[in-house]
This record gives sequence, C-alpha cells and structure tokens, in this order.
Amino acid sequence: MEFVSKSITSVINVLLVPFGTTHHTLGLVWLSLLTGAGMAYVFKLTSDRRKIKKSKDRFKSFILEMRIYQDDLGVVFTAFFSALRANLVYLRHVLVPFLVLVVPAAVIFMQLDERYGRSHIPAGSTTVLTVVLAEGADPFGIRSFVACGPGVSVDAGPVRIREERELDWRLKIDSSGTHDVTLSIEGHDYTVPLVAEPAHRMIGSTRSASSFVESFLHPGLPPIPDNSPIKTVKLHYPGVSYQLLLWRVHWIVIFLVYSLVGAVAVKLLVGFEI
Repeated sequence: MEFVSKSITSVINVLLVPFGTTHHTLGLVWLSLLTGAGMAYVFKLTSDRRKIKKSKDRFKSFILEMRIYQDDLGVVFTAFFSALRANLVYLRHVLVPFLVLVVPAAVIFMQLDERYGRSHIPAGSTTVLTVVLAEGADPFGIRSFVACGPGVSVDAGPVRIREERELDWRLKIDSSGTHDVTLSIEGHDYTVPLVAEPAHRMIGSTRSASSFVESFLHPGLPPIPDNSPIKTVKLHYPGVSYQLLLWRVHWIVIFLVYSLVGAVAVKLLVGFEI
C-alpha cells in the first residue's frame, strides 16, 4: 500500500508543477476543480441515467399528486408512501456510483489535508514532538533520545507520561528549511521531516504504526517499521487558512466550493442525472 500511496503523491505533485512551490491557494483551487470534474465524470460512467431520471420523475409525480388531491386524505396517504418507495428506488440507483467514488474521494481528501491543513513552523519558534509507545512499553524504563540535523535543536524534554505511554520533546527551529529529526527508541531509529519553510507542500504531522490504510491516511510521514516500539508519532504544526473572496477560510471550504464548480461544469458539458 505504501507504493500506491507514494504513486498518488507523485501524480499530485506533477499536477501542481505549473503553480510552483509557493502558490498554495491556486494549487488547492486547481486540485479541487479536477477532483469535482473527475468525480462527476466517474459518476456519469457508473450510473444509469435513464433509471435515475425515471425514479426522480415518479417521485415528483407523487408529490404533485399530493398537492392536487390534498383534500382527499386517502389519496394523499397513498401518494405519500408511493413517493417514499420511489425515493428508495432513486437511492438504490445512485448508491453504486457513490460507493465507487467513496474510496478515491477519501484518499484525495487525506492528500489535500496533508498539503493544505497546516502551516510550516517559522524559524525562531518551537514545536512539540510527541511519541506514543506500543502496548506494554514503559516510558520511564525505556532508552530514548532525539537527534536533530542542522537547523533544529532539542529545547526541552523528554516529558514522560506513564498512563499515556507518552514521550514529549520541545524542539526549537533555528533556521528555515526542511530538517530531519531522528527518534531513537531502544535502538530503533525513525526519522521524520520537520517543515520550517513556506515553500514545502506536504506537511505530515501524524503517523501510526503500519496498517493497511495508514499510508493513505497520513502520507506525509514515512512508515513506522513493524518491529519498532513506537505506536504513534506526532509533530505539532500551526493551522492555516486561505483567501476566499473577502474571507479567510479552512481549506475544506475552498475544496467544497471549487469541486462543486468542477462537477457542475462536467454536468453542463456531458450531461448526467443525479
């Protein structure tokens, strides 16, 4: 799964090449438009337009019947339950394309969150590196330290919390760039990138021990080795917002707006029922 996740990351990196390394908002808008257009086209390919239109028309006809014969209680009840059945038929027709879309949509969502969900840590500031150990490990009885490359230093720690099996280090960013931070727990090393430059696109903050979906949920950090005593690693980054007209909003808002624009554009060009 790690190979598939890295391949998806590489494809998205290529799609973002025209926007350089600093135009994050434009890249987000571009990816949102492509996602909406792609999902709409896949929906068209996997759905039955005729059946969807027929079920929608039947539903509308029963609603109209309820309005026309609103004084006849028997007709209203019959039309009401017929409308419910027609709506269930409609949902059955659109369920398959939505199931086809849910997995790639989730993968793209996590990729965008790693790229646009947080900001870099500026030089001169500090952050916290949190490590949760595997079941049964005692943070007070385990050998652990952090080695930092140039540009980062350990400012304090580790703070040990036995109940949570947690170790925390405070790191100070001495200069801008993308720096390596290496954890050594009982002789097992694990290196993570610490992003301290605005030009970096992928900012991974969390990674848990290897699982089937972890590489898709958190593609920004490398996988934790299977034999490592580390369960979870987390780097704390500040949040970030983006400009949408007159407001600063979360990246999800921009994604929803422009993916809808992309989907509507495909609907107008090729036509499909939803």
